[in-house]
Formats: sequence, C-alpha cells, structure tokens
Amino acid sequence: MWQKNVHYLDYNASAGISHSLRDRLISFLKNEELYLANPSSRHRPGQKIQHLLYEASLVVARSLGQAVSPDELVWVSSGTEANQTVIRSLERTVEGMIIGAGEHSASHDLLEELGVPFKAELPLLPEGAYDLARLAELLKEARSRGLRSIGLSLFWANNETGVLTPLGELSRIMRESGVEVRLHLDGAQVWGKIPLDVSASPADFVTFSSHKIGAPAGTGLIWRRPGARLVPLLTGSQNGGLRGGTENVLGILATRFACEELDPVGFQRKTAPLQKMLEEGLVRIDPSIQIWGWQERRITNTTRFSFKQFQSYENWIELLDLRGFAVSHGSACKAKVIEPSRVLLSMGATREAALNSIRVSLGPEHSSAEVEGFLGALSGILEQKGRGL
Repeated sequence: MWQKNVHYLDYNASAGISHSLRDRLISFLKNEELYLANPSSRHRPGQKIQHLLYEASLVVARSLGQAVSPDELVWVSSGTEANQTVIRSLERTVEGMIIGAGEHSASHDLLEELGVPFKAELPLLPEGAYDLARLAELLKEARSRGLRSIGLSLFWANNETGVLTPLGELSRIMRESGVEVRLHLDGAQVWGKIPLDVSASPADFVTFSSHKIGAPAGTGLIWRRPGARLVPLLTGSQNGGLRGGTENVLGILATRFACEELDPVGFQRKTAPLQKMLEEGLVRIDPSIQIWGWQERRITNTTRFSFKQFQSYENWIELLDLRGFAVSHGSACKAKVIEPSRVLLSMGATREAALNSIRVSLGPEHSSAEVEGFLGALSGILEQKGRGL
C-alpha cells in the first residue's frame, strides 16, 4: 500500500488507497461498455454515468446516517473548498461569525477577508476541547448587540489532537442562547472513525474530504440539512445549480467504493489498543513528554505529543523519515512551513513545545510491530540528541 521500507503513520493527512479500492477503479476503467461520458448529457452513455453517480451518492449518504438523502449532498473538489463554500454561504446569510481556534488556516484566512460586522474566535481549553462557556458568553454578547443570527464553524474532531467536540453540550448552549446559530462542523476526521448520524447532530452543514477515508485526493463533500441555505459560488449544472463544472466521476465513484469498506466500530476496535500502546510507550521513553488532549474524548487513532526540553525546532520529521517512519508536524496544509501549531498555542502550549511536537495517526492496517518500531526509532533519536550528536 505504501512506499517500500516506509511505515506510514500519517493517516489523518491521507488514508491512502487500499488494494481492493485500486482494483475496483481499474476494473471500472477497463469496462469497454462504459464510456466516461458527461453525466449532464441526455444520451444513453451520459445518463448511465448519471445513474452511477446517483447510486454512489446513495451509498455515501448511508455512511453519514441512515436517514441522509443523496439530495442533501453537494460534491466539491476538496475539504478546503467544502469549508470555504460553507463559510462564504454563512457570511452571506448571518449577521456575525464565530470560528474555532482549532480550524484549518484556510478557514481562518478566508474569514479574515469577509466583511462580517461581528467576528470572534472561540478558544480551546488546555486539554483541546472548545471553551463552550466562552461560546455562551460570545452568543450573549452578539444578542446584546441586537444580532439575530450567528454562523459558527467548529471541528467535529480536531485533526491534530483527535479531540471530539461534545455535540450534546454544544447543542444546549446554542438552543439557550436566544440567537439563531447556524452551525458548520468540519467532519473530515470523524468519517469512518466513529459511527455517524449527521442529521441527529446540531449542524446545518457538515463537510468531508474523500481522501481521509481512502479515496484519491480531489473530492470533497458538503452535507446540508434540508432547508439550510447554501449560496452557489459558481452556478452550473451540479447539485441543482449549486456548483458549476462537470462532476468528478472517478472521484465520486472512488468515494463510494471507500464508503463500502468503512467500518467505524472495527476501526475503533483496531486502533484504540495501538493508541494506548503508543502513548504508554512514549511516557516510558520520556516521562516529561506531553500528550495533548489525552484526558478528553478523542478519536482512537490520533496522538499529538511534545518534547519540553528543546528550545528550538529539532528536525524530528526528517530524522524519523530516515529511520523509515512517516509522521507529521501538524496539519498537512502547513507542512511546508515549520511554525508552531495554531491549535497547540491556543491550548496554552509554549512556542518551543508547539514547535517540538509530533502527530502520529494510525489506520486499521497498522500493527503493534509498527508501533514498537516507531517507539524504538524515537528512543534512538532522543538518545543521540542527549549525547549532542
């Protein structure tokens, strides 16, 4: 599945394409009776593709909840496009916006450009959960200003720490605020990792990225609650005029194939013991290591930890890569820039601890032997650094 002699422990960045999904895509492309026609065409090849896309949407919808309809899905090119489309739509339909400190930089950067009269950032608590008491205060402030509607954009599970947002408590605060709150949840890191029912959540919009569940990169998804208004950015033929251009047929079909392989309960059963093994091993290596969010409810594959004894960035990712382990410094969106994580800084980390942090994210194909190998490699690197090598 991965490059030879490399143990890929960066599942949250991209889950990779399984052998079975690859084989199904190849089989689809080899089907000589199936033209990759434009699904908007009225001839039979085009209508056959349109039917395949509808069948794919049925399967994908069921992975988000048994009551979800394909008509509630909007296909886009990526998780970033999905997030930005929702944020732009909210900005045009509400009187103020609140965004979580843990959201992707692309969402923060977009909101900075928008002309919403009331904008606020919701901070994270030291263990990585959102400060929902502060959210209640922000909504009270918005109401005191006479604002009637607020857009709220938060993660469902943080991609760096794995911390889950408590939707029950969030829903209560929204309900009691006296303000109409239109909620967007970034669900990229929960798809396939926990059982989902988006319609039972308090969200108006939930966004996803297909390469987080094993399809190729280049396909994203927006779920919108019936009645929730999504403003089209480029009008066209897709999704009832909500998006321009021709559908990404292969990307949508690959997402269907990936959804048919999802097993959230099995994912948790496989990754939870590995996460426990990893974190216990880290503490044995260095008791001063800080594991971020370990006291909060998290997805079972994500561990973010920091070394406290280093004052400047040490080349952890490169050194581990040389030893055959691919991990990350944080969000892949910022992978080319070595800077402290916005998420960890919001949690109260020092700049030094945020710089000297590593995220390990596992998938169902990983093994205890790989975890042991990673711990051994990390221990060796720390020993070398302790000798000043």
